[in-house]
Amino acid sequence: MEIRAGDMVMLVGPSGCGKTTTLKMINRLIEPTSGRILLGGSDITAVDADKLRRGIGYVIQAGGLFPHMSVAANIAVVPTMLGWDKDRTARRVDELLDLVSLDPERYRDRYPKELSGGQQQRVGVARALAADPPVLLMDEPFGAVDPITRERLQDELLALHADLGKTIVFVTHDFNEAIKLGDRIAVFAEGGHLVQYDAPERILADPANDFVRQFVGSDAGLKQLGLARVGAVEALPVITGTAAESPAELLERTVAAGADAAVVVDGDGRPLAWFPVAELEQLDSLPDRRTPGLPVVGPEDSLADALDAILVSAPGIALATGAGGRFEGMIDAPMLLQAVRLRQAEGSPETGGGSLRERGRPAGSTEAGRS
Repeated sequence: MEIRAGDMVMLVGPSGCGKTTTLKMINRLIEPTSGRILLGGSDITAVDADKLRRGIGYVIQAGGLFPHMSVAANIAVVPTMLGWDKDRTARRVDELLDLVSLDPERYRDRYPKELSGGQQQRVGVARALAADPPVLLMDEPFGAVDPITRERLQDELLALHADLGKTIVFVTHDFNEAIKLGDRIAVFAEGGHLVQYDAPERILADPANDFVRQFVGSDAGLKQLGLARVGAVEALPVITGTAAESPAELLERTVAAGADAAVVVDGDGRPLAWFPVAELEQLDSLPDRRTPGLPVVGPEDSLADALDAILVSAPGIALATGAGGRFEGMIDAPMLLQAVRLRQAEGSPETGGGSLRERGRPAGSTEAGRS
């Protein structure tokens, strides 16, 4: 099993299949009894275990913070062991608190019991990053928080991964989490057998066997909608107008273009309303404020988010926006289906494709090791 530098690899499988054991063998909290684990091409058993661990970040459920130590002291544990001076350590603590969206002035002197579960988890991530390790191990780090906080932490981790380019090995029981976060997913069966190691798209579209198929579940097609972003879909152009013109003028342009609906935008090009031709004929003026419940999706929203917006909208469409919330065009359910099929083709063995996140890895990434 090869994990390349800059990848986020998810280890999934039933309880007792060896996910956490695999993770702990990487930093030698559990010593391998046979085989080899290479980090940067070097066997980890040839390195002093303590030195090895100081170069590998480790995050566990609920952060694993020391309750008797302040937030700053928790984050500073490894830098202190490495002999950093106080000024350098203090700067690094504040830098990391900013990185995980916690105000240093407000949080550095607090204790774990004074933090919410999500805040404790952020501090745990900051502590793991303190000495800027190239590899980060995460053992079900978001399993103990509520679903809303979990989703926010996942989004923050994706942003951190994009910014820092760390190699991350992440254990989870949640296959949806694995799909959302992983460049690669390793599916383990009981007994520690690695049954499939591939990009999320490939596992969903072409599971290796019945075990993987059952583990993925019956909604593999729907799960694929969570992998692609709205920004990757080419939206259909729509006639637009502003509140400064009359409904009659917008209607005339819409009919002349052979369209059956138009979108009203504000001065910055952001969508305010959607009107079929029949409704335009009944209007006295065009709105200058957004219609409540307007089905708008942004470029970073997933196709699953777009499908949800389409299904609950009366016209059965979603309005796609780009940079600055500017209106780009209209998307509908058949367009989402086409996008998923395109991703399947890109990720097929014949085309040599893979995870789109993989192709967006930081420049200069090289092999991190094999296990």
